[in-house]
Amino acid sequence: MVKIKHLANICLIIALYYLTYHIYAGIISPIPSLGDSWDYHIPIAKTILDGNFLHPSSFKIPQWYYPGSSEAINSLFILIHIPLTLSNILASVVLFFCLWRLALVFRLRYYYALIFALTFTTLNVVIRWLNAVSIDVWVGVFFTLAIILLENPKKSLLYFAKLGFVLGMLIGSKYTASLFAVVLMGFYIKSILRVVNIYRILTFLVPFSVFGLFWYIRNYLVMHNPFYPLEVVGFKGKLLFTERVWSIFLKHPLQMFDSAFAEYKIWSFVVLIAFGWLVYKFIIKKQYHMDSINKLFLLGLINFLFFFTFPTEEQPWIMVSSFRYSFPAFIPLILGVFLLAAKYRKEELIGYIAIGNMIMVISLGYYPKLVLLYIPIAIIIFYFINKYERKSITKMS
Repeated sequence: MVKIKHLANICLIIALYYLTYHIYAGIISPIPSLGDSWDYHIPIAKTILDGNFLHPSSFKIPQWYYPGSSEAINSLFILIHIPLTLSNILASVVLFFCLWRLALVFRLRYYYALIFALTFTTLNVVIRWLNAVSIDVWVGVFFTLAIILLENPKKSLLYFAKLGFVLGMLIGSKYTASLFAVVLMGFYIKSILRVVNIYRILTFLVPFSVFGLFWYIRNYLVMHNPFYPLEVVGFKGKLLFTERVWSIFLKHPLQMFDSAFAEYKIWSFVVLIAFGWLVYKFIIKKQYHMDSINKLFLLGLINFLFFFTFPTEEQPWIMVSSFRYSFPAFIPLILGVFLLAAKYRKEELIGYIAIGNMIMVISLGYYPKLVLLYIPIAIIIFYFINKYERKSITKMS
């Protein structure tokens, strides 16, 4: 049988191709394309450099009031004159190492964990934004780091400082990330409460306030709305989006599925796998033990439901781009599938699927539904190759 190490090496080669291509593209075309990059991501980064983020009265559009913790990373690129078209590449590389570590924390084998990290960071929902300026990949980074820390609570002040920084950066990067932070704490609050005391709480609150709560306090003092320009729980804001993901799904379910498949391809079905598994375990088998698989699936599904409440628009390209907000849903969902496959010793099958999913982005024409055709064919071919190889080894012995 093909070793997981070999499959991981193939995945790594494909990922390095993407990395090399987009680094080259970012260097030869160092000016980001028009859109959100220039509308508010770059301006927010510049306000951090010149100090105007403390005096937002000069802000030209409401989006400049968005939290800016991850935009501060973009401001460093401006400060040291590195093309901003490389900023998301850095975020994706960091995300890769965080996901690899996350998989190891959940006790996946070394190379199998590597395949998981490479699987997610070569998804089109990540690749599409490698030369853009945004902060959604950083949201994925801090969400992943938060799970890593929360899985292993410690009594040290350094641990609580790290946790405060990571959760502060998470909610300080995007308003919607606050929902994901609340969900995380719902899953891990019991284990955290076992190790807290007043000194650890204060140690946590300092970085959490500086990197997270600061933006909400600033907006409340200036605009009397901590979530400005969003209209939330009675606070007045600006109507920037007329739709929600759920409303677009009800109007255009097929188009929304197409958008999900374009970004996640075969991994878009992990939502159904997670739902089916939890129904089987909780309702049919009436087994309520919260093991790692159940926890990851439940966490991912709750975050997926929150994703459906996020603002969007009816244009097809916005439907597709909206799926970059779903990283905190699909990271635990895909990891849960990897754990499930490991439970039933199907790591090799997952490796083949991962490689097939990666190859799709390489093709000159992007036809994501072809993955439904050639992955089953490839698995059948590999099955007979492996069967023939085992028979040959048996005869030789």
